Amino acid sequence: MPIQVKDYVWEETDETVLITVPLKGVPSNRVDIFSIDDYIKASYPPYIFEVCLFGEVEDTKSKATFGSGVVKLQLLKKSSSKWNQLHASESEDKEFMRKKREEAIGKAHERAEKEKQRKAAEKREQEKLALQEQMKLEQEERARIDAIKEEERKKATEAIERWKENQKLQPTSIEEEKVTSNSNVNQYEDTNMSATKADLEVGEYQEPLPKPAAKKLAPYNKERTNEKKKDFLEKTVPEPRASGSISVSFTPRVFKTAARESKAPEEEEWLKKMAGASRKTDTTNTDAVDMEEMNPVWLKDKGIGFYKAGNFVAAINAFTAAIVLDDSIPSLYSNRAACHLQLKQYKECIQDCTSSLELLVPPVPANCASRCKAHVRRGTAYMQLQEYVLALQDYESALKLDPKNVDLKNDSERIRKIIQGST
Repeated sequence: MPIQVKDYVWEETDETVLITVPLKGVPSNRVDIFSIDDYIKASYPPYIFEVCLFGEVEDTKSKATFGSGVVKLQLLKKSSSKWNQLHASESEDKEFMRKKREEAIGKAHERAEKEKQRKAAEKREQEKLALQEQMKLEQEERARIDAIKEEERKKATEAIERWKENQKLQPTSIEEEKVTSNSNVNQYEDTNMSATKADLEVGEYQEPLPKPAAKKLAPYNKERTNEKKKDFLEKTVPEPRASGSISVSFTPRVFKTAARESKAPEEEEWLKKMAGASRKTDTTNTDAVDMEEMNPVWLKDKGIGFYKAGNFVAAINAFTAAIVLDDSIPSLYSNRAACHLQLKQYKECIQDCTSSLELLVPPVPANCASRCKAHVRRGTAYMQLQEYVLALQDYESALKLDPKNVDLKNDSERIRKIIQGST
């Protein structure tokens, strides 16, 4: 049975009522407040605060604030007056309180239904406005396209009309040229005839002026043209460059790091370990129905596909089947830990991250990113379990592997503040 809270404090003015209720060590995120115009209930097991108010308040304009281990209820009165008491006169009657609770629940459901209808009507109105706006934009776009088409049609029509006018004017000009030429010929003939007549009368004959001779073009000489082209090319095209060869020697490296910055024996050990893991085969998976299901790499890819699709349970099953076939691949544990983290299975996530880190030895640049992911996932799981010291250790380890990661720095600083605030 819940414990009634009696040691609350309240004060009022003509406009407002302030009620201060102690939380008695219960976190604020576990407090559930239910209220209507004249009834308030704050439940935070094992405690409960319940009051049937003397008058009505504006429930939608009232608010609750948390801080310093208390919750403060600030209520706005509907009518401006002094109550001089917080509880209604019938609050001691259990039957009255039972009916008031039922009435409060009914009013809350009714208010929720009205709010739902209001939101639905508002949503329909917004959809209507959006549809009208879309139709308006489509009409403007159609008008713009029609204007462009009309402009192009006018241009085409004008071009056709100009062409027709040119076609009409062309025969006339030809006829005028013919008439002009004919008149010139006739004039020439008349001139000759008059000259002949004049000669006959005078007795002297003058020969007409000879026509100017046409200018003769030089014959086309193909050989001379080819010689000029050849001379031009010989003058403009430079001689080809002399060929040569450059020898480059380098030291073969499997890893991207320089030889002076790496640890060759540890890297060789890591390569042999990974090569052995890729060669390992085991046929103890009796649940497999296909040859591909006996390949841990294929199962790993299937698990990654399930994870990307949001099917974390199927991804865990795929990674688990791959681990049964080959338990020496660290990425299988790390990927399964990511799935456990999404399903809020924090202890399982911590176990898989630890297994992955145990396999990621020796620590070399090739597995730096994998170790960083494992530390971050394990630190996140510790954070959710409120193991802040262990979470900070993992985040600091990840930050050493990726010192330029701003998010890791911010998360580490946030965890450090939490630890300092709790001590």
